[in-house]
Amino acid sequence: MSDYEPLLTRKQVAKWLQVSQMTVIRLEKQGKIPRVQLSGIGVRYDPSAIRDFIDGKQNFKSYIER
Repeated sequence: MSDYEPLLTRKQVAKWLQVSQMTVIRLEKQGKIPRVQLSGIGVRYDPSAIRDFIDGKQNFKSYIER
């Protein structure tokens, strides 16, 4: 059995964190949660990175410094 977890949508992350999708975007811009940009699909999130954020272990660079 694989340890693979499917990536999450922004809406799923917002629901998990009990915040708005705009707050998830702000967390990305602040470098607190990393995102995965998928061509043609949009943005997704690694569940383990979200768990690290919840546990206070986040230490990510902003992926949206454009």
